[in-house]
Amino acid sequence: MKLVFVIKALDNIGGTERVTIQIANLLSMRSHEVHIVSLVGNNKPFFEVLPEVKLHYIHQGSDNSIFPYRDLRRHYRLKNCFASINPDIIIVVDASRATFKIPACKPYTTIYWEHFNSLMKSKPMQVLSRRLVSKHGSWVVTLTEADALSYKQKYGTNKVSCIHNPITIDLPPYTEPTKHKAVAVGRYTSQKGFDLLIKAWAKVEDKKDWKLVIAGKGKQTKLLQSLIKKYELTSSVELIPPTNNIQGLFKESGLYVMSSRFEGLPLVLIEAAAMGLPAVSFACQTGPDEIIEHEKTGLLVPPMDIDALAKSIQTCILNDNLRIQFSKNAASYVGDKFSVKNIIDKWESLFNQLKQS
Repeated sequence: MKLVFVIKALDNIGGTERVTIQIANLLSMRSHEVHIVSLVGNNKPFFEVLPEVKLHYIHQGSDNSIFPYRDLRRHYRLKNCFASINPDIIIVVDASRATFKIPACKPYTTIYWEHFNSLMKSKPMQVLSRRLVSKHGSWVVTLTEADALSYKQKYGTNKVSCIHNPITIDLPPYTEPTKHKAVAVGRYTSQKGFDLLIKAWAKVEDKKDWKLVIAGKGKQTKLLQSLIKKYELTSSVELIPPTNNIQGLFKESGLYVMSSRFEGLPLVLIEAAAMGLPAVSFACQTGPDEIIEHEKTGLLVPPMDIDALAKSIQTCILNDNLRIQFSKNAASYVGDKFSVKNIIDKWESLFNQLKQS
């Protein structure tokens, strides 16, 4: 089939960009003709795109023109791009911000791919977008079962299903996590809650020789640096740049910590578990509880509860046997549930279903 993914930009470092590129690559490997359309910028993608996947840029450089002229310009360029490709199916990444893409997509079979938590309070434009894609789209794909149910209840559509993000990193042979390093990965933004993580780390009374490494970048860099200094953690907390060698980072770690205020389905948590990293995470409204089995593959703590997060980190640091048991269970559980074959099979099944309907 001829498939087109539409995404805001390709040079961002987030999980949405990474999983979109990886799904596109995997579908290309199954002999589909795959295109990715980037709405903004023309920078080199941060993550590797296979040569067989064709890239298109709607607007090269930043676009500071005044609304609605910016969106009208994008609409016509997007429409012309689709006409030149003549796709069988379009997959629009981020159903909550799809309002101005809908007219260009309407003549085609279109899947709107929800990457965010639709259960939490949303901005009016996000609610409008979800209502419109539920009405005008061919299908909605969510990352969690809870989000799929939310779409049915809130937006009155049955044209929705959950397809999880897959494990798309190459997994080395399993080894027990013996490194004394806790790791977290993501953009330095409020959503990821690294400010809460640093405060929790400060409350861990017996760190032994453990260190915390937070890989990423973003607008909260100075805030995080100031918190590290404030709590006198310069010897045990390190901020490092984002990496596209996530396997190497996980291999040198012994625990994954997720402190997000909210999530969709965090790919990084799936891949950490697949590599046998036990995890401690806030039990966000969606996401972590579909990846972590509490007290079997890791520990879930109440959202935003810094004391509980610190206590669970402490538990994992002090109990090697518990950490190793979590590790073995995580690698097995996640390896089955989020395997590439299972997830790509689900995407292809949906494509076939829509083309036959």
